[in-house]
Amino acid sequence: MLKAEIISRICEAVRKRMFIFLAGFVFALLCFIALNAAMVPVSKSEYCGSKCHEMNTAYLTWELSPHGTNSKGIRVECIDCHLPAKEKYFVHITAKAYEGAKDMYKHYFGDEYDTEKIRQKVLDHISNKRCLHCHDNLLARPGSSAARIAHTAALSKPDAEENRCIQCHENVGHQRQNKLFSP
Repeated sequence: MLKAEIISRICEAVRKRMFIFLAGFVFALLCFIALNAAMVPVSKSEYCGSKCHEMNTAYLTWELSPHGTNSKGIRVECIDCHLPAKEKYFVHITAKAYEGAKDMYKHYFGDEYDTEKIRQKVLDHISNKRCLHCHDNLLARPGSSAARIAHTAALSKPDAEENRCIQCHENVGHQRQNKLFSP
């Protein structure tokens, strides 16, 4: 008898609060949809290059790089290299919010934009893990024996300073300015 009374009270509590639960669930779902819809335009490289005047150089150098333009027609967006992988949704969203707020603050209240200083800071923080997210089968592709040896060495110590992907492939994400405008 006591068991039936407990079950009855639980069912009554659920019935009373079901509307509140459903309303909260629908609200959370709508917020999730709105957040994702709002992120679509601000996740494109064109947004990075057009909405922030400091990024014009970065956007131009990206467009001229193999990640911006290549013979296969594949374009790698800015967020693919500069933010955690989209598959880690909450980590990606948190990093995007932090980086966006930081960039906006620096845009309005920070020092003058120094292209080379920012470039070096970014290069210092791009890890092999970011590159290997897309380029995970480096050793399976045909290539020269020198390239295979170099990639094998780099992959054996992925976080070592001297074995980072950008040591050899610095211009793959952004062409250096001095190479852009030279004859």
